[in-house]
Amino acid sequence: MFLPRPSRLVGTVVVLGLALVVTAVLVYQAEVAARGHRLTAERTLHDYASFADWQFEQQVKNELLTNIIPSLAQAAMRVDPARLPASLLSPESVGALARDYAGWCGCLDSVRYYFRIDWPNGPLLATTNRASTAELRWVRDTVVTYVRQLKPLSEMLPQSYGSVDSRARPRASMRVIVTNDSYVMILGGIDEQPILLVFLVSRNLKGQPVVIYGYQTAPLQFLTPAFRSVYRRNALLPPSLVGSLPVDSVLSLAVDDLRGEPLFGSPGQYDLTYSVADTLEPNFGRLVLRVALRPDVASRLIVGGLPPSRLPMLISLLLVMAILLAIALVQLRREQELARLRTEFVSGVSHELRTPLAQIRWFSELLHMGKLRSEEERVRSAGIIDQEARRLTYLVENVLNFSRGERKQNRISPAPANLEPELRGALELFAPLARARKMKLRAELASDLVALVDRDAFRQVILNLLDNAAKYGPEEQTITVGSARTGTRARIWIDDEGPGIPVADRDRVWEPYVRLARDSERGTGGSGIGLSVVRELVKMHGGTCTMESSPSGGVRVVVKLPVAGAAAFKEHAT
Repeated sequence: MFLPRPSRLVGTVVVLGLALVVTAVLVYQAEVAARGHRLTAERTLHDYASFADWQFEQQVKNELLTNIIPSLAQAAMRVDPARLPASLLSPESVGALARDYAGWCGCLDSVRYYFRIDWPNGPLLATTNRASTAELRWVRDTVVTYVRQLKPLSEMLPQSYGSVDSRARPRASMRVIVTNDSYVMILGGIDEQPILLVFLVSRNLKGQPVVIYGYQTAPLQFLTPAFRSVYRRNALLPPSLVGSLPVDSVLSLAVDDLRGEPLFGSPGQYDLTYSVADTLEPNFGRLVLRVALRPDVASRLIVGGLPPSRLPMLISLLLVMAILLAIALVQLRREQELARLRTEFVSGVSHELRTPLAQIRWFSELLHMGKLRSEEERVRSAGIIDQEARRLTYLVENVLNFSRGERKQNRISPAPANLEPELRGALELFAPLARARKMKLRAELASDLVALVDRDAFRQVILNLLDNAAKYGPEEQTITVGSARTGTRARIWIDDEGPGIPVADRDRVWEPYVRLARDSERGTGGSGIGLSVVRELVKMHGGTCTMESSPSGGVRVVVKLPVAGAAAFKEHAT
């Protein structure tokens, strides 16, 4: 028996530690790769959402301009800076032209009034006298503020209006300059009443504003038909990407104003995981457009689908590896501890066997060589040889019982037996050893106490307990052996006058090789298997063994065995 070499133990731990480190690195790299793959896929989905949002933005602008241009361009075409006062139209005429050229769209049904503002200091002329002065002042201030922020023109070329081939309308050149930012709609409100201003800024060839024509309308009634038309007529994503899926199964659309008030929303609004929001230019009312891809359909837009997270599986793998390493370390520690205990066991058994063998050899040589001078000395020597031989037999039997117990090969044959003679026989066998240590044995035995025991195994149990009491007790102590019946159990106890066993250690000392630190430091001999053999044999009898404090101050070991039935008792008595 020997302890494992430190180099082997350290080498094993290092290999297992390196395996854990390699596993952790592989788990980290796999997670980084999986996260990168997922981020790439999510970035692609966001790109799809951005493309759909851009498409939505362009379609919304086109749809709004399709309504705004026909409603105001005809009035702008009649403006002639050369004869400005005569060419300007009244708000009523502006409304008539708007209904004539844009009445088909239905977007003018909610118009409250048309207006005109002569630049730069002209008043606001309107087709209504029902609007409050505060509202008209707000309308004029809003329009003037926007016009003053217009960027200077880079090209001073008038535009033409109509179709090139004159199939729809004859092509006509304007005498004023109208650019993309000349067509304007602004969202606002007076007294919590939402207002949409739609107007057109006409500028002369010098780039200076001349006149502004426009109208005031309800935002929802004007804008919603345009948004709904875009939603119904445009897929926003390429057919090669979405296949035959309808638009509401792939994405949702929403339009809000700058205050966050909703102006339009598609029937199904999806989670914003893969969404993009964009704000239109000031001349389009700074509308906020938002497109969101449906999360459970988004994976179908990616080749191979959206990769699932492998983090739980990777963490589980790392935990399993860590647990295996911990188990291996515990096993190595237990193996080292077991090797140490076995080394101590061999040393203890060797010491226990050497003492009686030395005694037997010494007195045998004296007898053989005839060096004993009297018959009394020869009788004494023979007695010592017999005593040590019994002790040697008891020790060998103890080791054999322990070895068979370790291999689960112990066998017993319980039979009804009166415990009083069995206990007295064990006391007689142990008496020479007790006398050698100047100890007294006292018996408090119940008569006619019959239990189911294997006589040899029961004797070994009692001898082990007596030896344990003698070994750890003081010299000249009295060891008491008692028995009594308690219900269906035969109770046998052995008291000593030793230092006792702490309550915290009373369960632990039944384990193999366990010895208290104080006994090891004191040099008390022993193999550490005696109580383990006792527990094994008692358990095979269906009994129990415990420890408690002795009235004499030491420890009391209590063994409880099942008593024999009435029939067995009568049979044994006869």
